[in-house]
Amino acid sequence: MVDNTPPSGQGAQLIEVRTAAVPHVVPTLRTIVADIAMRQDFDLDAVEDLRMAVDEACSMLLPSAADGHLTCVFSWKDGRIEVTVSVLSDSPEPDDETGLSWQLLTALATSARRSVTPADGGYLSRVELIRESEAARP
Repeated sequence: MVDNTPPSGQGAQLIEVRTAAVPHVVPTLRTIVADIAMRQDFDLDAVEDLRMAVDEACSMLLPSAADGHLTCVFSWKDGRIEVTVSVLSDSPEPDDETGLSWQLLTALATSARRSVTPADGGYLSRVELIRESEAARP
């Protein structure tokens, strides 16, 4: 088993969803992140940005899910939400930081990172997003 937990601080709340890597589960993941953001008092624009960011991250990774599974970890604390979407793939995927999906993703999140690491005889492809609320920024 691969540890998909994001590097959140102590006291952070965490939800981990493991599901089939199929497009029709993405709306559920979008709803989860929207609910978390609303409970953290994010403004409506930030809530929608997070929904779209989760959608983009899943869209980037779903085609490469070799074992048919997708894991999404949501972590939050003090106006900061971290989302990690990951799949196990057969081959390493190059980071395409020039594509429209990646540009959209980085515009929607405070920060975004994509990584591919060897794991369980394949490669763990991961997209990590962080979104901070405007109210939480100093």
